[in-house]
Amino acid sequence: MGRRHRRSFPRRGGVLALGCVLSGMLAGCERSQNSGAEASAAASASGAPGGSSAAPVAKVAEGVPIAPQRVESVVNPKRQPTYQGPTGTVEGSVVLVGDETPDKPDWLKPIPNECLAAREIYGKLFREGMLRSVADVFVAVTGYEGYVPAPKDEKLLEAKGCAFGTRTIGLTFGQALDVVSKDMRAYVPELLGGRSTAQLVVTPGGKPVRLYPQRPGRFMLVDSMRTFAKADVLVVAYSTFDVTGLDGKFRIEKVPAGKVKLNALLPAAMLTTERDITVEAGKTLNLDLELKFDKEAYAKVEQDLQRQNTPPEPPQEEGEVSSPASAGPAR
Repeated sequence: MGRRHRRSFPRRGGVLALGCVLSGMLAGCERSQNSGAEASAAASASGAPGGSSAAPVAKVAEGVPIAPQRVESVVNPKRQPTYQGPTGTVEGSVVLVGDETPDKPDWLKPIPNECLAAREIYGKLFREGMLRSVADVFVAVTGYEGYVPAPKDEKLLEAKGCAFGTRTIGLTFGQALDVVSKDMRAYVPELLGGRSTAQLVVTPGGKPVRLYPQRPGRFMLVDSMRTFAKADVLVVAYSTFDVTGLDGKFRIEKVPAGKVKLNALLPAAMLTTERDITVEAGKTLNLDLELKFDKEAYAKVEQDLQRQNTPPEPPQEEGEVSSPASAGPAR
């Protein structure tokens, strides 16, 4: 399918701090021993099964050529049964404080006028909605003890108007990404940052094309027919996350009760925040998160990135995740 489009991604420099944060978000994190004991006790009280089994508990999406044992070693390294203890829900919204998202006229130049959705999605550094809500923010709950599997084997991504429907995609390792065309255009989705695979065409009205990251880490999804269409793909070792839309809202269900961490990441502008929270069994915790954007500070980081335009290291296995920020922000 024509020649392959590759992009050199910047690394290091101003994104090092983001790499450290994202490394923790990719792998999740352990609670203190006391908190872990409390969670185990709660699971036991609720009748959760204990011990490990010979067969992997973790599932792999159909058609994904990854051994279940490989997925299990990442998403469930302690080989725990599916968590059956008390859970709660975390929901809320992400809003921006500080400077407004800057226009990116250079990004608009290659986008045809008839691609209205693409011009709307990729015309600024990141997407800001009404009342300063922020889209495309990866929000995750980490720091709990227990294995919570992904609710589905795949994530469906719609392509329409020369664009992907989001600029940030979250996947649990072992999940597949299905890309489908929702207009009369064909698309050629490709994951950059991992092992190269054959390019497949998403046809109008046809079946989805299935992509499958073969390790946890940060990747970039690009339409090889229209290289301005991009999205960051974050492949993590847990399922308790959501990605905001233009309304800035998120909702994360089935979070094991107890003290945990709530993290938010906007890859396009390298903005992060983190809070310690307590999830109560059977209850919904509603709270808002703020991301602060400083246009001048980001401009300096962007200049640094342009000076360090070196290829990225591929995402590593859990426990060996190098700075995932090496993949650079999706535009």
